[in-house]
Amino acid sequence: MGVYLGLPEKICGSKKQVFAFIQDRLQSRINSWSAKLLSKGGKEVQIKSVAQSLPTYVMSCFLLPQETIRTLTNAISRFWWSTKNNNRVLHWVAWKKICAPKEAGGLGFRDLKNFNLALLAKQLWRLLQYPNSLLARVLKGIYYRLSNPLNANKASTPSYVWKNLMAAQPLLKSGIQKSIGTGHNTLFWADPWLPTTSARPAITCGPSFNPSLKIADLLDPVSKTWKLDRLRELVRPSDIPLIKSLRPTRTPRAAIYFWNLTKSGIYFVKSGYELAMATAEPSDPAQVLEPSITSLQARA
Repeated sequence: MGVYLGLPEKICGSKKQVFAFIQDRLQSRINSWSAKLLSKGGKEVQIKSVAQSLPTYVMSCFLLPQETIRTLTNAISRFWWSTKNNNRVLHWVAWKKICAPKEAGGLGFRDLKNFNLALLAKQLWRLLQYPNSLLARVLKGIYYRLSNPLNANKASTPSYVWKNLMAAQPLLKSGIQKSIGTGHNTLFWADPWLPTTSARPAITCGPSFNPSLKIADLLDPVSKTWKLDRLRELVRPSDIPLIKSLRPTRTPRAAIYFWNLTKSGIYFVKSGYELAMATAEPSDPAQVLEPSITSLQARA
């Protein structure tokens, strides 16, 4: 099995053995550093700039096995706490707390699992933004012919790459929003188009509804304003002010998705990683051992 552009040509058999070359590279780098000659600040720079950046390219294409991520994390953690080469020392603080942002009392090290998902979500974002690219057309013809990557169903025999991309689908869906456009391409009860913290469709106030209802069906075709009487019959009252704040466009255009957590509406891996860290397992602030600098930043 060979390697092409830094990635294995074929993914088969034990995934742990396929990605073992990442562990070997990281271990060789760490063994070449003399831990006893570096301060904590020097170790922090080495870990953030080299150790945690080394598997980034592979993680942007594949979801690493949990055993591989655990091995990489253990090697980095051992280097952080060690005072001599290859010695075993006590880890005084859990690695999850060290990965917390500095303003929350951590050191800002990357959680490799969540960072891996954020990188894969970037690939899904590109499939949405560039539907005419070669990769998007190939995947669309196989996995989502009448849909899009956000609404793609599970395939019976998916490839390893597609399974990896689908692992990041919940992360992308939790922070993405769809523009209503003219309303002809946006489903009222299915697409995430309401501008809430986590974009979502409207919520019905009745037991039954038409699943194929589109936003254009609730707009006046001449004035392009909302049919308020119809909205009050169908939608929960708390959603009506949010709906009234949106204005449809008069010119038809393709459905546009934008990232709800950035001002530009463009997905960045940094924002995706922050969302993954916030939604994974929120840490208790009382358990953080280091002092927080949030109050000092508020006074600045």
